[in-house]
Amino acid sequence: MTSRMPSRCLPRLRRWSKLSSPIEEPGVTNLDTCVEEALAGLDASMRTEFASAPLHTLTQRLGIKVKAVDHLQRRDDGGTCDGVSFLQDDVILYAATGNRRENFTLAHELGHRLVVDNDNVLDWLADQDETAAVLETLCDRIAARLLVPGDVIDNVIGSGPLRAHHVTDLVTATNASLPVCVIALATRLPGVGAIVVTDRVSETVTYASVQPHPVQGWPVVHPWPNQRVPAGHPLQNLGPDATTTRKSFWATPWGTRADFYLDARADARRTIAILADTDLWDAEVFHPATTRDFDQRPERELNCCGRTQNVRGYPCQTCDGPYCPECGLCPCQRRAKNENRCAGPCGLQYLPHLLEDGKCDECR
Repeated sequence: MTSRMPSRCLPRLRRWSKLSSPIEEPGVTNLDTCVEEALAGLDASMRTEFASAPLHTLTQRLGIKVKAVDHLQRRDDGGTCDGVSFLQDDVILYAATGNRRENFTLAHELGHRLVVDNDNVLDWLADQDETAAVLETLCDRIAARLLVPGDVIDNVIGSGPLRAHHVTDLVTATNASLPVCVIALATRLPGVGAIVVTDRVSETVTYASVQPHPVQGWPVVHPWPNQRVPAGHPLQNLGPDATTTRKSFWATPWGTRADFYLDARADARRTIAILADTDLWDAEVFHPATTRDFDQRPERELNCCGRTQNVRGYPCQTCDGPYCPECGLCPCQRRAKNENRCAGPCGLQYLPHLLEDGKCDECR
């Protein structure tokens, strides 16, 4: 999903009369504050309406032309776009998928529009190493917030505690897909834990969203996509329409194991499970004290290989930046890889856009 305009040269469009005035206070420091800042530009009643009727809100309330197309052009990196925004013309094209991903695409493209109309967010984006990748991640997060409002989550959970069936309840109550609802509900876990969706046939994790410790960070043992369900885990024996609430565990492929309390339910194709470090459901009478290992390596936000993610690891001693788990490069290594040598007398390395006819400004 992308916008037709590069983020560094997006015009400050102020003619979208349905939006409130942009927030002028500084304080945009990370993706989370960017999401809040961008969403503040959309009237609260319109955000509520969008959650229930995305297409109607875009076309009837915001006056944007929206058209479904069979396919969209392929990006240079080989990926396929789900949506394209022509911001100056108030036009959104999206690939017709016939499922709830269409709603996410529309919300993502609305995110582009909200970003364009906020100077503070644009200024923050311009300072990022990989502006385009960060912009797409930002619009993804805006889309998730638009489709799964906090008050709807409150109504689904009620007085709590959070249960596995709340995931499908939230899917029913919103226009969001299952993965988006998993992410939204995982943030409501009161302690360390995760929400996991597994495929019953392959016994592998299809989606997982982890809630880390607010101070100690991510636990060493946690589920992640494409991991096989650990041998001997109760999820392996949970049949269709069955539920279980009990003390259980999770384990890494190399055998490191940690105890969790489990609430799970299965249907014909998948199992949805909540792992929690505390007994939210009074599944056990006796609760012995346990210790949990946390990954002590520093965690940093990384923008690389087309996405933004939090990674743990020791930084590069030269640039103090994190290494990407995909390409293995730190920021200074990525810059060096992309730089070209000036063909002039200086012979120094420059980013391509700083060279003209192969020469830097000093040598031309």
